[in-house]
Amino acid sequence: MTDSHVEFFAQLDWFSRADGQRLAAELAWSRRECPVVHSGYDGGQYVVTRYDDLRTIGEHPDVFSSSTPGVQHVPVALPPLDLDPPLHRDFRQFLNPYFSRSFLQRYVPEMQRLADSLIDDVVDSGRIEFVSQFAIPFTAGSLARVVIDDDNETRMKRAIEAVTGVATGDQSAFERVAGVAAEIISERYAGPPGRDDVLQSLVSARVDGGRPLSLVEQLGVVTVLLLGGLDTTRGVIAHIGRYLAELPGFEQRLRRPDWVRHDLDELLRYTSTVSVMGRTVTKDNDLLGCPLKKGDRLAVHWQSGNRDEAKFEHADELWFDRRRNPHIAFGVGIHRCLGQQFARLQIEIAVDRLLRRLTRFSVVPGTAIKETVGVVAGAPEEMFLSFDINSG
Repeated sequence: MTDSHVEFFAQLDWFSRADGQRLAAELAWSRRECPVVHSGYDGGQYVVTRYDDLRTIGEHPDVFSSSTPGVQHVPVALPPLDLDPPLHRDFRQFLNPYFSRSFLQRYVPEMQRLADSLIDDVVDSGRIEFVSQFAIPFTAGSLARVVIDDDNETRMKRAIEAVTGVATGDQSAFERVAGVAAEIISERYAGPPGRDDVLQSLVSARVDGGRPLSLVEQLGVVTVLLLGGLDTTRGVIAHIGRYLAELPGFEQRLRRPDWVRHDLDELLRYTSTVSVMGRTVTKDNDLLGCPLKKGDRLAVHWQSGNRDEAKFEHADELWFDRRRNPHIAFGVGIHRCLGQQFARLQIEIAVDRLLRRLTRFSVVPGTAIKETVGVVAGAPEEMFLSFDINSG
């Protein structure tokens, strides 16, 4: 039986729907029997599946480099995602303030209005394709406003449309986003100082001993912020929509004023929408209990770590009675997600605005829920829900 598991990982394709259907069971086998298992994907990599090993990787960036942060090679620079210390620290230092909860409060009214307008579009029909009509446009519109904060509303509309295109898989949309960002950055260099937002930080920042960022680095940061913030938060919101329709009592839980404090971390642990990322070994070591060589590539499976039975009681259940929840849905160590507070804030606003207006969700009869595969795996990709108007 072991041979069939080893064979599965040897031929594993992270973007195959057939492999995706087996993956959870195979990862559970790996955690029990072979926690660092070899895969032939993209030239070869070791899949790391246990919680403690994943923490070790995150806490040793000098040994496990982020220079290849994906499970497949990416041909463009993605700072700070693909940076190691000390340069990584320079980038995070100027970006962190713009993703603090206190700074993001300025965008809350716009995010609320966006959610309300999306609900306005569907409320009279009694049904919604929850991902394309709510989760995608809400997260894309919110992210565009925070990353590309522009007073020119015509250009802002272009930015939102382009970011939404990125979220729906339109590869040419990256170029349109980059075009808008480059246009604004150019104006910021020519104009007077005084703005306080993400794009201005790219103009003002100094890294690596005092040099300014190149345009390639500036646009790389914009790309990372979009990649890191779109599918991930959208996935959690889409999961919540599914649970509203399928889990008895879930809507009542989310209507409690303290649900965020008690329940959100368990939702994040259980869904773990950023399922897997990449690292590269910088020196020979056996920190993970097996010999690794310099140059070996790793697939660090955060989702598997969050389902590790040795760390979490009822690991394969959405269990809200958990007293401690040291989940790694946002990663570990210096690369812990820059946008985690933004993600939490979007989820809170999405749930609040939905449940103010709508209630009694259910999956539309005769429709099936289609799920994502790849780096952001298992989230609803298409899901038709019906609902009632909340009259009370």
